[in-house]
Amino acid sequence: MNHNKATISEFGLIGTDENAKSANKFLSANINKAQYEELEAFAKTDKGKDVLQFTGNGKYLQAKSYVGTIQTTSGFTLEILPKTAKDKDSETSKQIFMELLRLLYKLPNYKKIDSANFEKLKNLDIFEIFITMFLDEVRLIIKKGIKSDYIEQQDNLFYLKGKLLINEQIKQNTIHKERFFVQYDDYNQNRAENRLIKSTLMLLSKLSKDFTNIRKIRQYMEHMNWVEMSQNIDNDIRQIKVGRGMEHYHNALIWAKVFLKKESFSSFSGDTIAFAILYPMEKLWECFIEWWLKKTYLHLQIEAQNGGFIFVQDACKKNLFTVRPDFLIKKEDKIICVADAKWKLIESNNDFSQSDFYQLFAYKHIFLKEHIEENCELMSLKIYYPQTDYLKENKIFEYFKNEGQIKIIPLDLQKELI
Repeated sequence: MNHNKATISEFGLIGTDENAKSANKFLSANINKAQYEELEAFAKTDKGKDVLQFTGNGKYLQAKSYVGTIQTTSGFTLEILPKTAKDKDSETSKQIFMELLRLLYKLPNYKKIDSANFEKLKNLDIFEIFITMFLDEVRLIIKKGIKSDYIEQQDNLFYLKGKLLINEQIKQNTIHKERFFVQYDDYNQNRAENRLIKSTLMLLSKLSKDFTNIRKIRQYMEHMNWVEMSQNIDNDIRQIKVGRGMEHYHNALIWAKVFLKKESFSSFSGDTIAFAILYPMEKLWECFIEWWLKKTYLHLQIEAQNGGFIFVQDACKKNLFTVRPDFLIKKEDKIICVADAKWKLIESNNDFSQSDFYQLFAYKHIFLKEHIEENCELMSLKIYYPQTDYLKENKIFEYFKNEGQIKIIPLDLQKELI
């Protein structure tokens, strides 16, 4: 057992070894007191409250609906995996999570994490899997060739090259007549994209604990001896040019931004946290539903997170409230369906949220009354939930005495992604 790592699912409970004997039966993981205190300190921060909450009179910490990995300053790692269903093991949940990230970052060229590929990764921490995915992309860059570009340089040379900078020449070389202060373009590998990748490798060399990953990082760094470290991450990101001949850089640069800028959907830090990459599961579910709709209804237009529509105005016509459905589904530019994605495990009818149904009813009156087409193969209002033992098949609810219907559609992440 790895005592420096714990794995739980969303809403899982974490306790200390001291409370193990009295722990409730739903406890997901026991950790030592020092590790618990690190997480406890994080949970008391403003951002940490979004990830972990206290329960059981402060005896336990409970994960909320964020998934990913938290690495504390002592080296302890907490993995939080999607709570896909009761019968899914942690390996399956981890594989599903990695596939969701592939969809989130729109990595079309990234090989699917099938059973054979995942067999090599399943024993790694999630964070080490992130590193492995990045290193796979760097290996591809090295294999296809590290690209050079014309880089603008300024230097004080013994010979004339490029453009003489008059002002600098006067300032620097009044005495040294044998020198020329010039600006010229030099064709080399020290371009922004390579600086970002090298800087990411350097960062990960300090964070990774996996021998194979550390070895690869050192090996790949040797291929970038002529590349400098990035001195301004934001500026180098703005200079990225992934055009013709640079397509093989695309995925690596996505991961570089994740690590260097902590571009998960939420960036977390604290005195006890060394590194954290966490994602709201609701957002990952929305990305999955968008992907599923687009592959299922190829003949329709799928618009995700539309800009919003006015719902309520005051007497001065000032907008007070707007509504923004997760998806508008169109046919020939006419709205035929409005859909929401809800990440919630439904175990009975009581688990359905009244506010979600009210929300769809509002959509009905705003969008569909004027645009709905007759005899459309899609229902007008839909909510997509994860499949559970209770919610295995589509359900239809009627409202206002047959005025309309809401269709509940469960989808199985494991079946769709693995």
